[in-house]
Amino acid sequence: MMSENYFDGNHSQTNNDNQTQSYDYPKLLLPEVVRFWLLMIFEVPSLTCSLILLYYLLIDHDLRQSLSNHVIIVLLIIGLFSQLIDIPFYLNYLRINYVWPPITISCLIWWFAATGISNLTNIIMAWASIERHILVFHDRLLSTKRKRIFFHYLPLLTIVLYGFIYYIMILLMYTCENMYAYELDWCLYPCYYNNEDLAMYDTIINSIIPTPIIAIFSIALIIRVIQQKSNHHRHFQWRRYRKMAIQLLSIAALFLLFNLPMTSLVLAHVCGLPDGSTGQFELYTYYLYHFVSLLMPFVCLGSLPEIRKKMKQIIVFQTVVHTITPGLARYAN
Repeated sequence: MMSENYFDGNHSQTNNDNQTQSYDYPKLLLPEVVRFWLLMIFEVPSLTCSLILLYYLLIDHDLRQSLSNHVIIVLLIIGLFSQLIDIPFYLNYLRINYVWPPITISCLIWWFAATGISNLTNIIMAWASIERHILVFHDRLLSTKRKRIFFHYLPLLTIVLYGFIYYIMILLMYTCENMYAYELDWCLYPCYYNNEDLAMYDTIINSIIPTPIIAIFSIALIIRVIQQKSNHHRHFQWRRYRKMAIQLLSIAALFLLFNLPMTSLVLAHVCGLPDGSTGQFELYTYYLYHFVSLLMPFVCLGSLPEIRKKMKQIIVFQTVVHTITPGLARYAN
């Protein structure tokens, strides 16, 4: 999630009334080289893990057909935007201290990946927290193809289309004049932030509300699963409940760990807390949010034992091949 509170230096942004506003933000004390390598260490393994997961989830028929895996597939695909655009742009900025290439399209793409994709991911996760109750406790709502379209496919498709259409329109078609500050991370911020109503809608609906939804429905899921365990006549269902609950809760925990502090700060600013009043803590929350997209593939892998088993078999097979091959070579000689 990109925030206008996260920039440093004295800069200005011009709104559609040709008024200029100046901003002075503190700089994160963590050295740039440390920030760079902390992200870089996770970037390549995270991207590799995402591609491996998507390969198995899309190629394997059983995994692809499982309704509980569909939201994970969407989250991983959406996460590629952060891994391939947002984080590489930020890494390059930390390395050379300006946005490269310094052209308009770079800023627009980065804004879309940093703000749009981030908020879209949170909204999808909020829906996943709600849908998991349907998958576990109300599977009769998914018993027919028509019901699956209405209660499963249509909501997820609607959310994805909403996120892409909304942020493409607001970044490319909204009538205001952007100022592209290439010497700043994220090129400063999009000019639609200067529209108070639009900024408030984007902040509350797309940024703040998904987090309490994730928290409330995740806690409710834990309570309902524990209650089901007390029913000794449903041992088979209990194992199914536990697996599907753990899958959702592990991902939700990652989101809440990094997203809840930042969302709380954003809400506090909406309620009147002055920008920058929390100092370094605020800056660290925005920096650490990058790790949601970096760690999510590993959390997803941990919740998919079928894929872990396949990967383990491949590793064991490769180990056996490398062990046998030298022996065969010596025997041949």
